[in-house]
Amino acid sequence: MTGPERHLYLPDLDRQPPQRPSADRVRRLRELAEWHDEWVATWADRAGFQPAGRPADSDYNLHHVDLDAPPEAQEEFYRRAREIMGG
Repeated sequence: MTGPERHLYLPDLDRQPPQRPSADRVRRLRELAEWHDEWVATWADRAGFQPAGRPADSDYNLHHVDLDAPPEAQEEFYRRAREIMGG
């Protein structure tokens, strides 16, 4: 292999091995996941499915669910998420 693309195939020798997040971060992420489940249960039936950009005969909606929650729901989610994550 020659040229500038050669480096794409070499391992990243400067990369540190992955480390487990702190117990506090794990707790916050668990709490965030629980909040997300609660939030989805509250808002899913009021969120619209937007198939824009998908072919009419696509089965995308059978495999992926992209819902657009109302702005007030998104604000609620992000406000609480920031509280949970400490931001």
